[in-house]
Amino acid sequence: MKKLHIPIAALVLGLMLSSNACSEKTGEAANTRGKWVLEQLGGAAVAMPEGREMPYIEIDSTGQNLTGYAGCNRVFGAMRIWGDSIAFPGLASTRMYCEETQKTEDSFLEALNNARTFAIKGDQLVLSGGKELATFRRGTR
Repeated sequence: MKKLHIPIAALVLGLMLSSNACSEKTGEAANTRGKWVLEQLGGAAVAMPEGREMPYIEIDSTGQNLTGYAGCNRVFGAMRIWGDSIAFPGLASTRMYCEETQKTEDSFLEALNNARTFAIKGDQLVLSGGKELATFRRGTR
């Protein structure tokens, strides 16, 4: 019987450690949830024409899907977070053309597609991919 206690203790310890790792990942994803309004693209401040909403992303309560607005079109898709890595696989958008905001929209979508890592600094979400791609500020609905 004593031989049985060691494997059970090892199993319990393993379960405790793995559940802690899962809660850390859940915590990272939880910090990204909600609405994030675009502030900068490639380090430059973003300004929209008068009457246009600022681009934003909104991450759902599961931390696995996003919706948003790119300056002309709606965006939507899945997202994946592991550690400080982030990806937006299968990102899609509606397909309208808006001349006055198209450059901003193209840069915004390119930043999302090229994002590899993220950091949350206070109320800012910073996406990077070898360099800083986009900075968002936590927004309200």
